[in-house]
Amino acid sequence: MYWLTGFLGFLMAVAPFALGYNTHSTAMWTAVVLGLIVFVASIFEAYDVRKAKWEYWVAGVVGIVAVIAPFVFGFTALTIALWTMVILGVIMFVLAGYEVFFMQEPV
Repeated sequence: MYWLTGFLGFLMAVAPFALGYNTHSTAMWTAVVLGLIVFVASIFEAYDVRKAKWEYWVAGVVGIVAVIAPFVFGFTALTIALWTMVILGVIMFVLAGYEVFFMQEPV
């Protein structure tokens, strides 16, 4: 499932440019940095032979940060940025939580 979290990270990183809120630097850099963190962690997970679950912990924490970032950094007035961060953050958090707590290791 690392490919799905990687895709979500990629979406978060390109969202400011695709959705047009790249003129607001705080919202743009928050989305780009958080998205790249998840994307890079997913790439490392893809090449990890042990298949540890650390990438999903990273994705879960980034998901929580993405949900609260618009409120902390004060870009709640940018509706598209707010909802992009909240929706992608919740999806990341749920997927990461499912992977960490409910998926069984292959035998």
